[in-house]
Amino acid sequence: MTARDRSARLLPLLAALLVALVVTDVVRRAITSSRPRTAQTSESAGTSAAPQRSVSGGTVPTDSAHRAAVRARIRQEGAATYLGEMLAETDSALRRWPDERRERPLRLAVLRGSADGYREEFAANVSWAVGRWNGVAPVQMETGADSASADILVSWVAQLDSGRSGRTDLTWDQYGRLHLASVVLATHAPNGRQLDGRYMSALALHELGHAIGLGHSPVLQDVMHPVTTAIELSERDRRSIRMLYELPPGSVR
Repeated sequence: MTARDRSARLLPLLAALLVALVVTDVVRRAITSSRPRTAQTSESAGTSAAPQRSVSGGTVPTDSAHRAAVRARIRQEGAATYLGEMLAETDSALRRWPDERRERPLRLAVLRGSADGYREEFAANVSWAVGRWNGVAPVQMETGADSASADILVSWVAQLDSGRSGRTDLTWDQYGRLHLASVVLATHAPNGRQLDGRYMSALALHELGHAIGLGHSPVLQDVMHPVTTAIELSERDRRSIRMLYELPPGSVR
């Protein structure tokens, strides 16, 4: 058999082998592409990528490390605030309005009523207090809302029990985000004395502080002291409200 004859017989075999290889590859690709893909999750430092929230971004920590970071920041930077005392009052939880309300003012309804001792100037005292907080707080309040659409309701009664002249009831969700505040102001002190406009200004300033998330301060000169009559926000009041909205709401324990 000549070399030409051998080449002529090998060519069909090589062609058949090449066709078989191509067909095998096509079948393998088809089988691989038909298999369902497994979703991949990103992990870092050996922990699963569960949703996490920034310590300074105003969202809720989702693990103990982030809550510990919030506590550490309060210890390091909170000495000039009363956030530590607030946590003792609220079972280690920060409660405030959600971040989206920074761009959308809180609607406040002033419910002028028929409580004994009510004066029309009291509504102006509330507006004055709103202006004071609006000058420093990350969230703003605006008056003029009706009771159905309001985020904060302000009303008056002749007198409150438990030795108080004001009360604020808050509604919040499981993440510590406020949804409603109801402020009740008394027109008379616990001893029956009629309250004047200056005292009503101090009272409204204090209770509106609660309405935007602040708790009590142990310092008498602060607006948020339980029995203060201060009518100007202290530096601790200012720092406390600013830091509150720099931290995520919810439990820090």
